[in-house]
Amino acid sequence: MASRPGAVVSLQRLLLLAVVPALMLVGVHILLQFLADWFALDGRFIGPDAYMRVLRVGDLASGGSWYEPVAERSNAPYGEILHWTRPLDLLLLLGGILGAPLLGFDGALFAWATVFGPVLHIFTLVVLLWACHPLLNQKGLMLLGLLFTVQFFVSFQFAVGRPDHHGLNILFFIWQMGFAFRLSAVKCLKNLPLFAALPAALALWISIEGAVGTAMILTALCTAWIIHGGVYLHRMRLFLVSLSVGLILVLVAERLPSDLLTVEFDRLSVVHIALFAILTLAALCMPRMARLGNRLSLAVAAGVLTLTVLGLWVPDFFSGPMAAMDPLVYEIWFRNNAEVSPTLELDDMRRTGPKALAHLGLVIYAVPILVVLFFHYQGERRRNYAILSVFLLAGTALALREARWMGYPQILCLPPCIVLLQVLFARNAGPGLGRTAVRVGAVIVLATGPLIGGGLLRHAMPVPKQEKSCGLSEMALFLGVNYEHRPQTLLNFIYYGPELLYRTHHFVIATPYHRNTDGIVDTIKFLRSTDELEAISLIEERHIDLVLICPSDPEADNYRQTGDTPTLFMRLESDQPPPWLTMVPLPAELGQKFKLFQTQR
Repeated sequence: MASRPGAVVSLQRLLLLAVVPALMLVGVHILLQFLADWFALDGRFIGPDAYMRVLRVGDLASGGSWYEPVAERSNAPYGEILHWTRPLDLLLLLGGILGAPLLGFDGALFAWATVFGPVLHIFTLVVLLWACHPLLNQKGLMLLGLLFTVQFFVSFQFAVGRPDHHGLNILFFIWQMGFAFRLSAVKCLKNLPLFAALPAALALWISIEGAVGTAMILTALCTAWIIHGGVYLHRMRLFLVSLSVGLILVLVAERLPSDLLTVEFDRLSVVHIALFAILTLAALCMPRMARLGNRLSLAVAAGVLTLTVLGLWVPDFFSGPMAAMDPLVYEIWFRNNAEVSPTLELDDMRRTGPKALAHLGLVIYAVPILVVLFFHYQGERRRNYAILSVFLLAGTALALREARWMGYPQILCLPPCIVLLQVLFARNAGPGLGRTAVRVGAVIVLATGPLIGGGLLRHAMPVPKQEKSCGLSEMALFLGVNYEHRPQTLLNFIYYGPELLYRTHHFVIATPYHRNTDGIVDTIKFLRSTDELEAISLIEERHIDLVLICPSDPEADNYRQTGDTPTLFMRLESDQPPPWLTMVPLPAELGQKFKLFQTQR
């Protein structure tokens, strides 16, 4: 007999429900590896972040500082401190340590970093089933798990060879979503707000993006309090007090005592703790302020007070973590970064339309379903669907603005789509070819409709194929063998930095991270230079030994420009270097992609 939504669900039941979807997830990741020529077996990761993350963990294991994780070989000769925090480093380090007796630390770290994403993906599946139990019965949860397996943008966050914090962000968002549903119920465990503060604090420690899930919990509690009062204020106060204490503890764990009061916007700092501390103080004062107005006006006043205090203290807080970005960095790197580019651009529908439909197509189904569910149900069920609706709309808006948010609306679309599927199943129950066709068709449309639609749209509006970046593994081997006796400082393309650091013992100037503004700006200035004295000055300042370029890489377009005077990059790609750069002979296969130059300094 199917369990009713909201009933207590055991871990054993969740694991049983997750078995088939988990096997499907394993199959999806194996299939994707097969289609990608098993790149993990060749010692490769996906993207520069994966290389930089594993390199960072290796540095920590070999005696690097926990509190000052300087990548000494990046942004040469000054070094680079990333905005990443330590939780994911710890998880990867643990796998390296446990596997060291069998594979050695480096081998174990690579193996664990390779499979970390799929393992986390399966764990996220179980958390999703737990989170949505207040909304769906047992059959609904089974369908939910199956539909989760074909959300391919989400799956990419957990891909083989991608040990990144984006998967952790999704996991902790789902975990907090589950607490939001439960805390808005009439009855819940007395200490549930205390437990909810754990994933909220960890999520904010991992990334400021974790505040989305925390906002969902606070929205659920605040809405329930405005409507019903009473116990919900107590829950909100317990949650905020616990969260504030938890954030203080993780800040102490992450930073030196002398650095605790440093204000930063791209990772957890004192300004974020102040935000929740003000909200906590407001919640604690609410009973004494009840005579000043109704609960809605008090909630609005608390929010306005919090924003006003932060605006007066640190006005840059509202400009986001990239507010101080150099315009040149924004033009060359950030604006062209796939993660932060808009999912849909009306003036570029040919390129962005298929992607938007493929990854956000479920929103077309989910929004009208949520409207119907809101008016159909009463009480806490209505409140849960209202919260889903608000955050689905907000998440979709964020995703349309920056592609990296697409996983959130994908997740939020799943529960209402499962409700639709169950309604169609119920109305077409029983034998009969027609009814069976309706049930099968509904599953196919929900599971693959957006992907097929996006594929058809891409076929109808084809775009020119973009050239791929040059593979660095063989070039790194050449650099390691031919320059093994003395580390060299390379001026390289921005996205090449992390993999070169991982595969060689050399130094690099640029990496694709906003805190390495100086390295990015100097690389752009050098390759775009039409003034030899400016380029020579950078060589002397940065102690540059080698210049490595790949003319067929899409990034190369940033260093070409029209005009009578060719840029330094244009001279290098046409084999006309200035006298202070000497072309290094490369093996035939490498020479077809790369060009390497030795400086005369």
